Amino acid sequence: MKRRTQVVISVALVLSGIYLAADAFDLTPGVLTARPLVEEAAQFPTVSDDAVIHPTVPELDPSAAVPQDVKAAIEALAADSRVTGEVSVKVVDAMTGDVLGALNPDTARVPASNMKLLTAVAALSALGPDTTLPTIALLSGSTVYLVGGGDILLSAGTGDTDAVAGHAGLADLAKQAAAALKKAGATNVTVKVDSSAFSGGLFHSSIEGTDRDYVMEARPIAIDESRDDDGAFSADPDLSAGQVFSDALQAQGISVSFEGRATAPSGTTEVGRVESASMRQIVDYMLTNSDNSVATILGHLISIKSGYEGTFPGAVRGTLDVLNDLKLPTDGITIAENSGLSVDNRLTVAFLVELLQQVYQNEGGTLASIPSGLPVMGLNGTLQDRENGTNLSGRVRAKTGTLIEANSISGYLLTQQGRLLTFSVLIDHIDTGTTQVARDAEDDFLEALANE
Repeated sequence: MKRRTQVVISVALVLSGIYLAADAFDLTPGVLTARPLVEEAAQFPTVSDDAVIHPTVPELDPSAAVPQDVKAAIEALAADSRVTGEVSVKVVDAMTGDVLGALNPDTARVPASNMKLLTAVAALSALGPDTTLPTIALLSGSTVYLVGGGDILLSAGTGDTDAVAGHAGLADLAKQAAAALKKAGATNVTVKVDSSAFSGGLFHSSIEGTDRDYVMEARPIAIDESRDDDGAFSADPDLSAGQVFSDALQAQGISVSFEGRATAPSGTTEVGRVESASMRQIVDYMLTNSDNSVATILGHLISIKSGYEGTFPGAVRGTLDVLNDLKLPTDGITIAENSGLSVDNRLTVAFLVELLQQVYQNEGGTLASIPSGLPVMGLNGTLQDRENGTNLSGRVRAKTGTLIEANSISGYLLTQQGRLLTFSVLIDHIDTGTTQVARDAEDDFLEALANE
């Protein structure tokens, strides 16, 4: 039975009164809760299929009416004057997999941030939902190496285990390290930051100019993605983290000199370690916030796990390897990088629907957390301000994508009759300045589906 993942999707698409705000973020149990309720000690994906579900959670009704006018809705979207670009659409009945309507399903188009859907699938499959990312302090002689393991959401101070961003803190790491250093009699040290997990370019070659304002350098360690007080990404996030760690060691009574980057030699002694949130939580964070930097780092980590170097080319090879292992239809798609910022990326709606159907059908738990990371229309993430208060509110859980000449949305929709649909819309070659109105046309198309 595919009950767990079906429930995760379906319960996210039903709104219920005053529960709304807290329940959507899994703070209280109720009809919108995105994850099954389990014993506190159990960690995903070890939850059994018999996990306790809140009794008000609705299940999908297999007898609910299947929409009959999907093809007409697709034709209306393609003919909409607000859509100045070229359109691909596919809609299937999630429960049966039957195609209800399609237009240009095998035409590869610029997916924008819909690329993060395949990054999510590849990351959870390759790295594992329970995996955490370590940030480690190693001692060699009188030198402490701060080794980045991929956590770019570090806190400069103490970590917050209830958070994803800031889950691990450099102040906590410094406290551990200082205690070990004092015990070893090493109270005067040099600190160097080891960023050697990643190599090659700091940005993908096709992401240039102002587009780089939307993603941080590809470094395996950063505090809050290296954002400054204005929210902009700063250069050399690894060096900034190294300096903050050095200052925290100094505050613990260790005399410190920070000397930049270096690779830790063999034969070191670990003097401290902090761990990120779980991969499931990181993927959830990436999808909800459409976080380009996290997507980029996940691509590099997928590459390393797949046996390649932590580079952009390695990320492409590693991601494709995972998708092929999952038997997803990768022929005809192009992965340039993992965030969706590159206009060289190409996906088809046929591929995206098949990927989403695999998520829907997932039984083992590896991919079953993905729906809870997809924003809910009118409620949170990149869908928070779309169709708020309309018939679509709470009925769509999907990943959005926006570039100057491309707009996309792919995910799940619950019709008023109670039928769950899996859909994907990709529009590219949009006239400059019209992506917003193309998005409005997408929402009208989804509303037509919801009213079926």
